[in-house]
Amino acid sequence: MLYLEEVIVILEVLKEYVFLAPYATTISVIIALVQVFRNTEQSKTTFEDSLTKEYREIIRRIPYKALVGESLNGDENKNEAFNEIFNYMDLCNEQIFLRMSGRVRRKTWLNWQEGMKTNFSLTNFGFAVTEVFDKMPNNFKELKKVKDHEYNTDPKMWKKV
Repeated sequence: MLYLEEVIVILEVLKEYVFLAPYATTISVIIALVQVFRNTEQSKTTFEDSLTKEYREIIRRIPYKALVGESLNGDENKNEAFNEIFNYMDLCNEQIFLRMSGRVRRKTWLNWQEGMKTNFSLTNFGFAVTEVFDKMPNNFKELKKVKDHEYNTDPKMWKKV
């Protein structure tokens, strides 16, 4: 048990360092802010990774010939590929919307946009996109805009309508 004299000595020592309290508080706040920033970045990474996984699942279901730019044999094979290309177009439109709203990082967007450019340059993808744009002129407006900009734009910088 501490004696009264020892308690008084401890209080006197603490009084000498009380001027450090605001600095300790400031340092604590800075550490907390850094932690929040790191958690936010980790959450974005996890979210972006989930969309990459969705992309891989769609691409995995597209026939090999469509992915290497060769002609597809048979209507069933073509319909199967076009269905998945449509799903990919939908994913791309979602990615564009997410970039518009600032929910994905610029570096990630540039990577996705380069992938769109590569994929939509493939013959079967091009046919599917043209068909969908013709049959559904009021859909995929954001994807059309990215395509019109030759896959070299940042939706986050588009003016809000």
